[in-house]
Amino acid sequence: MTKNVLAALLLTAATMFPAEGFAINKLTKIYLFGMATSFNDSTVYLTDIQQIDSAWIDSRTKFLYGRQDFSYQLAEHLRTGDQVRPTTIVIFAEKRSDIEKKYLKLKKRYTTPKKGHYTIKNINVSTFRFTHVIPDTPEATYSKEQLRNAIKQEKAALKQKQKEKLKAEKADQKAKKDAKKKAMDEAKQRAKELKNNKK
Repeated sequence: MTKNVLAALLLTAATMFPAEGFAINKLTKIYLFGMATSFNDSTVYLTDIQQIDSAWIDSRTKFLYGRQDFSYQLAEHLRTGDQVRPTTIVIFAEKRSDIEKKYLKLKKRYTTPKKGHYTIKNINVSTFRFTHVIPDTPEATYSKEQLRNAIKQEKAALKQKQKEKLKAEKADQKAKKDAKKKAMDEAKQRAKELKNNKK
């Protein structure tokens, strides 16, 4: 039973955490909810869907900044006394309709009988609310105009890198093609010389 919960958490985390590094973080509104489990029982905790007006999203990867801090907030809320903090994740989207689909899909996973018996406990927004996380990167101090310009510059730099990469790949392909042609020409020349020597 706990293996299913762990697998679900890892699968969700894998889709949330792209390998690509950070670009410029942009300030935006998001919707998110949290999920928690202790692995000691079959109880799964789900928060209400909440709106965060001041969230930071990576402009290139659409990755949520401070996701670990959001998870920590939920873990601290659930921890009582000397108990170990439960395993928590947060799931977010920039559109309300998207987060609602993710919420229903995850909830269905743990209310389907064939998946095992789980007790779903809802954490109401009146008892727990996520607080926004401020980046420790320079863009946190930018004005809206500075942030727009920084994002434009980052996109331009990325586009330039892609052009340079494409140019290098084409040059490499041409070099390989030229080397292959040269090798074939040399082989033909050697064959011709051998044929002439036999005569």
